[in-house]
Amino acid sequence: MELNYAQKQAVLHRNGPCLVIAGPGSGKTAVLTKRVQTLVDSGVSANEILVITFTKAAAIEMKERFNRLSEFSHPVTFGTFHSLFWGILQKELGYRPSDIVMGTHRIRILKEALNLAKVNTEDTVLVNAYISELSAVNNSMIDLNCYEPKYVDIHGLRGFIKAYEDIKEKYKVIDFDDMLIKAYTLFEQKPEVLKRWQERFSYFLVDEMQDMNDLQFRLIRMLSANTDNLFCVGDDDQSIYGFRGANPDIMKEFMEVYPGAKKIILDYNYRNPANLVKAASNIIGKNVKRFEKEIKSTNESGNIIVLDKKSPVDEAEAVIAEIKRCHGMGQPYDEMAILYRNHSDARYMVDRLLSEKLPFYLKEQMPNIYSHFIISDIEAYFQLALGNYTKARMLSIMNRPNRYLHRQSVAAGVDKEKMLDFYRNHYSCYKNMESLWSDIELIGKMSPGAAINYIRKAVGYEQFLMEEAAKKEEDYGEYLEVLEFITGVFKDLRTISQAVDRLNILKLKIDYENKNRAVEKTGKIGLYTLHSSKGLEFENVFIIACNEGIIPSNRIENKDDIEAERRLFYVGITRCKRNLYLSYNNKKNRDKSRFLDEMCI
Repeated sequence: MELNYAQKQAVLHRNGPCLVIAGPGSGKTAVLTKRVQTLVDSGVSANEILVITFTKAAAIEMKERFNRLSEFSHPVTFGTFHSLFWGILQKELGYRPSDIVMGTHRIRILKEALNLAKVNTEDTVLVNAYISELSAVNNSMIDLNCYEPKYVDIHGLRGFIKAYEDIKEKYKVIDFDDMLIKAYTLFEQKPEVLKRWQERFSYFLVDEMQDMNDLQFRLIRMLSANTDNLFCVGDDDQSIYGFRGANPDIMKEFMEVYPGAKKIILDYNYRNPANLVKAASNIIGKNVKRFEKEIKSTNESGNIIVLDKKSPVDEAEAVIAEIKRCHGMGQPYDEMAILYRNHSDARYMVDRLLSEKLPFYLKEQMPNIYSHFIISDIEAYFQLALGNYTKARMLSIMNRPNRYLHRQSVAAGVDKEKMLDFYRNHYSCYKNMESLWSDIELIGKMSPGAAINYIRKAVGYEQFLMEEAAKKEEDYGEYLEVLEFITGVFKDLRTISQAVDRLNILKLKIDYENKNRAVEKTGKIGLYTLHSSKGLEFENVFIIACNEGIIPSNRIENKDDIEAERRLFYVGITRCKRNLYLSYNNKKNRDKSRFLDEMCI
């Protein structure tokens, strides 16, 4: 490809620190690979060049692109931060792969530590918050005594971290965060080791700098201090991994640490339509903490369509209709992507895709909405109403709502007469048991929609959900949305048997897509969270649920939070190469996202 002026400046930069600010579609990967080729062609030994990316897949792709530029193979090192410093720990301290704790083993250790710290491990939101805070402490290089957690109690966090460190020490294992921490400690305590690795490389190239955390920045500065040939590429406007410890201010800090550094802005966007570049600039320009840049488009204008619908069901149907229309005009499914803030925002969309039999894949594992405890409870009522008796089903709903019935009443099996006989001498529980069986028998004679309404109102399931939401400190409204969702799924069915059959098919389909999500993407519509869409591009992009409280999130507490949400939306809209669809719904009088107005479209 023909390089523009800014790209040539970056490729030809030779010695000293350099910061390249590369916006969406600006050709940063081409710049990085061509710079490596230029260094090698100028006589720099390939062994002295280190290229760091943030994922193994990105490192492999960049290495392959570099290899295609030359007819000869050059031993340039491409890798991630973790692979680089893990290799150093193996060589210097003798660590082995078996010393790394990950996957289910790490989850067991984390839960053991949470239990020791007396944290409720059944509360998944709380568990994830503690794990997120643990990673933030490790990656920010802040002393725990000075750290202020955002989501959990500081005393609980300290207890959890101490327990976690003690357990790892007991089992003689380390996790991924430890790799970087131990490498930093090694360099600090043994200057001769640091010197050896400083002399190993002369040129350092870092991709996606905006995703770097404080610890990674310190490590790469230490490693490159011998030559200061540190070439970093990134876009502060696309820093969206703050919850993992990424610090967008590091790019500003780079210019403070290296006041004489060269700064280059790749100011041409080769991906997005001209009107989208303008709209994206309008919105991201509202952020204060960023490098000023004036991005120019090389493309004609495309289409930016806003869909205003009454409900999530209507919204999903409108998006499906547009997907079908685009496909009917010859556009392939694999050039279409549906983006959303949270997995729960996609439940109606997934249901419509399944019912319309449209091919799709999931970038990330999606919680199976059909396995939600509320839907599982409804299914248990339905199965029992059909006479499909199991102890598990009866135990799951006999006290939802609370009927004060004992588990022992099912010891002799799920049998109406035996369960009634268990309470023959306990009048109030006998009447409750009688009422439970009466409800089950009545449900079997209803349509699925009527049965769910009966369970909600007459049986008292809504009251149970209200109490459950208060106990778990969760949103009762979200529980009601799940009930409304499953009612909509069954709206065209006449019998309970049909509902159970449909539920089993839908549940298996989502499980299958989750299991095979990375196997085959050709000819399929992609479903992504906004976070997981980063780095990708599609002809047609649909961003759903552009409502206040969703995009941006209702967890905003300060200006930094809203700037982070704005960056996330910016990443989403700049995935689009031709047609951008932004949809929102007015359910519960929700407002449309403020970001739609900020785009000035």
